[in-house]
Amino acid sequence: MKFFNQSPAEQVAGVMRRVYDSGLTTATGGNISVLDDKGDIWITPKGFDKGSLTAEDIVCVHPDGTYEGRHEPSTEIFFHRATYRARPDFRAVVHAHPVYCIAFSLTRTLPRVDLLPDTLALCQNMNISTYAMMGSPELGENLYAAFSKGADVVFLENHGVCVGGENLLMAYQRFETIEYAAKHDLLTRKLGQVRAVTGEQLSFWNARPIPAMQALEGHRPDKREQAIRTEMLQKLRRGCEHALLFGASGVISARVNADSFLITPYGMDNNLLEDEDLVFVQNTAAEAGKQPARELALHAAIYAKHKEINAVFSAMPVNVMAFAASPKRFETSTIPESFYMLRAVPTRPMEEFIRYPERAAAQFSVKIPVVLFENCRIVTTGASLFTAFDRLEVAEATAASILVAREAGQVILLSEEEIQALKTTFHLE
Repeated sequence: MKFFNQSPAEQVAGVMRRVYDSGLTTATGGNISVLDDKGDIWITPKGFDKGSLTAEDIVCVHPDGTYEGRHEPSTEIFFHRATYRARPDFRAVVHAHPVYCIAFSLTRTLPRVDLLPDTLALCQNMNISTYAMMGSPELGENLYAAFSKGADVVFLENHGVCVGGENLLMAYQRFETIEYAAKHDLLTRKLGQVRAVTGEQLSFWNARPIPAMQALEGHRPDKREQAIRTEMLQKLRRGCEHALLFGASGVISARVNADSFLITPYGMDNNLLEDEDLVFVQNTAAEAGKQPARELALHAAIYAKHKEINAVFSAMPVNVMAFAASPKRFETSTIPESFYMLRAVPTRPMEEFIRYPERAAAQFSVKIPVVLFENCRIVTTGASLFTAFDRLEVAEATAASILVAREAGQVILLSEEEIQALKTTFHLE
């Protein structure tokens, strides 16, 4: 992953394009900045197309207010300065107008972030900033007051959301996560009763060990492994584009041979990975200098128990996770494709996913290729990367269709006789 080798201007331009390409802002909406070690603020320009920014378009604003660049700095430079003043630990600020955050901005309320450990860990420190005219010094002072109270995320009344982080990648991931949390909160409300993450569960989640592996020195991928790496990257990119995977969440792996597999690394952004970032794992050893994802034990246990499984995705697409945070069962007998691809999806306790990988792995079989774990992940498996990915995509589409259908009327599922006919016709027994 080459992100941290880029200049501040390259980082700002790249992340701003990513925000726009993800549909999280409009062409001229939002602004991003990075504070460097000299006190200069590298910020997006005023009134410029966010989808076509390059490093040459980013403006460097000096501590004395003078600036260098081919454009004027964003009119929101006041509140970027105020945010850095309020939070000396921040080195990056992301502000934009994503739809679900705007919903809470308009109601002047905060979304629930306690339904999933990922959202709770990144976004639990939130505040609301009093309305002021955009671009005004007053808006900057209002944000200063909100961030000074320890907030990492501030909702601007009738405006948008602003987040900070120790670097731009962290700030972006927090921004992506708070929009996800806002959408997730509203989706779960459609299901009625919800189930929050407990303090004990969050403690277990945060205490998950980083896998301690022996160093596998001198590993060189052969042609077959290189092809798997290429396909994994393609699925990662598509997963992020389709909001099935996110920068800070989601792990995928693929079997290489009987005793080895590739898995995504710990602590890197899924959308920025290069093929050399993927980690080769063989028995109890991993490629030297690389750190496999924390979910390694579960993926390894699945491969060990199920020789027919060659790929595993563990992810948190937002519509599926509405069911993960609710006592409502995730039904798959909606249309033939859903049941054919997913079968009946069991729901298992969060603790099983976190603490008991062998027990979790035992839930899978040819008849049960997908398992939903309460308040954390859906895990899809397959004989190929394509099949495991397809199941993840079908699961999210199925969950989304149920949530939308509830607004249209009573949801009518396929009957037992119709499901049995599917099983018989397609040999699903």
